[in-house]
Amino acid sequence: MQKVTKKLISDLKKNKKNYLDQNPSLSFYTIRNQNLDIENFINFLSLNLNKKFDLDLSRKFISEKNKLTSIKSVQRLISHMKSFFTYLTKRGICEKNYFETIPKPKNIKSLPKIASSKEINELIEIVDTDSELGIRDKSIIELIYSTGMRVSEVNFLNLHDLDINLGQAIVFGKGAKYRTVIFGEKAKFLLSNYIKVTRKKLNLGNEKAFFLTNKGKRLSIRSIQNLIKKYINKAGLDSKYHTHTLRHSFATHMIDGGADLRVVQELLGHSTAKTTEIYTHISVEKSRAIYTKAHPKA
Repeated sequence: MQKVTKKLISDLKKNKKNYLDQNPSLSFYTIRNQNLDIENFINFLSLNLNKKFDLDLSRKFISEKNKLTSIKSVQRLISHMKSFFTYLTKRGICEKNYFETIPKPKNIKSLPKIASSKEINELIEIVDTDSELGIRDKSIIELIYSTGMRVSEVNFLNLHDLDINLGQAIVFGKGAKYRTVIFGEKAKFLLSNYIKVTRKKLNLGNEKAFFLTNKGKRLSIRSIQNLIKKYINKAGLDSKYHTHTLRHSFATHMIDGGADLRVVQELLGHSTAKTTEIYTHISVEKSRAIYTKAHPKA
């Protein structure tokens, strides 16, 4: 039976970098999360020196994390540990991958928050375009709602990725996959104005990023999230709304408007239709609420 020793901990640390380096196509955030999860486990083992390294100890680690973090974080943690220890057992560093037998906690099913078309309009209209940054901010909100883009995709967007005249952009999304998204006349106008006014002024060097800070650098994911949250609060909308609410609302409004599920799936960049189906459930719930309120026999 393998024990937790200083040598084992040292071997884990040494092999961590090689493990993380084997998939360079993964996003910065995925690799960062893998690193954090592995570091957490190594720290846990350091507090359990000379104990049996077995299924019970592995379960204890997951159980402690389960009390402190969300279900999604625990699911991610188990997945990362399982993958890491598959790597280690193949190299003879660990005797067994105990995380293979630990089940992931089940999701508590809840439908995402959806803003109405009226609320989306209120959010967009609250942005003051008298300033260059206001023009930028309004363009970001309009673009996300018009296309259903993820905030990370907006962050990664470069100037040459957009064709304003055609009303489309090439997006680098999850799984290192590219897709085309489409936007309408309102977004065309705002994006064109942003390029002519704001971006021309902010692009102090030769920055290829599409959305820029006031210092001419790529606008970060956190900055995009913060500015959208600022306008949500300013418009007096639901405090639980956030950047992803725009993406959820885009998908739901498309399906409400009669869009084919497969088309919405493609525009969102979902690998399977199963992920997109949640938005049909939202539409059903909306119809049920209207029916209950309106039908005399309900």
